[in-house]
Amino acid sequence: MMKANAGSYSLLGGACVLALLAAHGCSGADSNPGTNVKDQDAGGGTGGGPPDSGFIDANIDPDPQCLDPEDSDGDTIADDIEGEGDTDGDGTPDKLDLDSDDDGIPDEQEAINPDLPAGKGGKRSDPCSPVANSDDDKDGPDFQDNDSDGDGVPDDDELTGCGRDCRVQGDCDEDEVIDLVESAAGSDPCDASSLPTDASLYFVVPWNTGPKKQKFSFSTGIKDADIYFMVDTTASMQAAIDNVKASLDSKIIPTILNGNASANPPIPAIPGAFIGAGSFRDVPWPPYGQSNAGGNTPDETFENRFCIGGTGASCTGGTIVEGSLSAPVDNSGSFVAPDNVRSVINSLTASGGGDGPEAATQAMFMAVDASPFAFTGGPVTQNNGVWSPADANCAPGLLGRVCFRPGKLPIFVLISDAQFHNGPTVSNDYDPQQAGGTKKYADVVSAMNAIGAKIVGVPVQTGGGGSAAGTRTDMIDLATKTGSLYFDPSFGGREEPLVNDPTANGSVADEVVRLIGLLAGQGLNNVTTKTTSYDCAGNVDCDGNGTPDPEFHNVTDDKTNQPFDATQLILSVSPVASTASPLPYSTIDATTFYGVRGDKKVEFEVTADNTVLKPKVLTVLRALLRVQTPGGQALGGTDGIKVIYLVVPRYVDRVD
Repeated sequence: MMKANAGSYSLLGGACVLALLAAHGCSGADSNPGTNVKDQDAGGGTGGGPPDSGFIDANIDPDPQCLDPEDSDGDTIADDIEGEGDTDGDGTPDKLDLDSDDDGIPDEQEAINPDLPAGKGGKRSDPCSPVANSDDDKDGPDFQDNDSDGDGVPDDDELTGCGRDCRVQGDCDEDEVIDLVESAAGSDPCDASSLPTDASLYFVVPWNTGPKKQKFSFSTGIKDADIYFMVDTTASMQAAIDNVKASLDSKIIPTILNGNASANPPIPAIPGAFIGAGSFRDVPWPPYGQSNAGGNTPDETFENRFCIGGTGASCTGGTIVEGSLSAPVDNSGSFVAPDNVRSVINSLTASGGGDGPEAATQAMFMAVDASPFAFTGGPVTQNNGVWSPADANCAPGLLGRVCFRPGKLPIFVLISDAQFHNGPTVSNDYDPQQAGGTKKYADVVSAMNAIGAKIVGVPVQTGGGGSAAGTRTDMIDLATKTGSLYFDPSFGGREEPLVNDPTANGSVADEVVRLIGLLAGQGLNNVTTKTTSYDCAGNVDCDGNGTPDPEFHNVTDDKTNQPFDATQLILSVSPVASTASPLPYSTIDATTFYGVRGDKKVEFEVTADNTVLKPKVLTVLRALLRVQTPGGQALGGTDGIKVIYLVVPRYVDRVD
């Protein structure tokens, strides 16, 4: 038989499980239930039953083979019923064993289940009377089954562990969470104060009984992000670069990861942030940027691969370091920048440049889009003018040239004192005859929106020829077009771009953490959901709670020979209008909250229905529901993801 910790048992729960299961209990055998799930124990016993009987099933038929009432051991059960087997393997056959399943409960007692109606094993008049099979499963009647009610807790535990006999009740501590739930979730089925944390995340969906609805609350905060520092390294930027270097480990990284509750406004933590860094200047030919004429080092339009301590194209004597996104380092309890990012930031030196505007838009396009990128308008030394997908050594599945992680919010921290070439100001566009192959502003915006990238703009007042006011204007336009906005509650509330006023060189780090705090705490996100079928290979975090999970697969669908797709039972997930004042969002439609203001709680209503499965045994499926942006970026961290348990009782034809 299946024990309480069997790997295929599944978690479910909630106050109305017993009533729902009871409401759909039926009598009468179904010789051809028409299921499209393979005939296997799907985890958790079988379902159905009369009112107040938990998982008890009344579908017990008299044993037609019981023709002789002889009862050798005097336990009131005929030898014909007990058979020749030895259930507990103790060497004594069941017909001579007063406790055939060795659960501490005499066979005579287990043969009678007072919760079952007369004639169905509840009241017995002679040794050939039907015996109780409370869960009607293949493990046999109660006296041969050490989990009589199929709730995942062995009878001997329920008899002694809870201080009373509740082996056929389904909810031993009467806390309205069935024992199967508590056993699988690791809470105590005998202690009403011990409850699983997600006991309400379930639906009971018998076949063809109509839709069921439940509401679930989610957090919408940014708990995971890929933050890439895109730094202008043209000649006027050295003081600003030095401020970032000096503050990287002492202020920037710790504040991003841990937050700062004492800041005004408070800065929420983004504990799942990865960090990357790169630089940009301009295209490497006059009049826009510095060429290699006269032995000069030509401008790099975008640099994510750096030669540290070496010289030449092959970095002789040094090390090539990628600035791609990496996890911060825990340095004795204090987070510091990843080694590659620290090396990159410390290596940045301001030089080069030509005219006023620089190539920020071209650099961001190359960062988010790894397709080949070629300049054709002039001589370029790096890679013969072609930036190819090989320029980023990203693992398969990561995005762009800087290795953005799918499902994490991409954020550019753009630090510059220059307006954009090919930006919102048309007069600053490259001459296509001189700079063929550069990307138009609309191309850049489209590429950033395709991965849901946002910007935090830090225009720097360097006093070295830059134009911080013009830089801010361009950054505001890009922030607006990419939805990089936050909610400012002053003056009745308004949406503002995540771009600060022109900043002095020595305040760059302060503005970086302040703006990221506004993004995390008050940033506007559109919030929708994604539902997937839960499947876990084991020893990995499959449910998003930060800890490894055991192996689990939904029952096999015999149409595909793959685990059944539990999302087939979920009809819709719809936003629920808030009654809060002010509203935590701007508007809603059938699937999405728009303009959710920072880390708020929102509610979705999930509708489930089963017109697909007619299982022969109680079947428990799992689906995964998460909140995210429409572009697929996860929100809310562990509070933004839930496992939904779909409980499908055994299907039987009703016999009236």
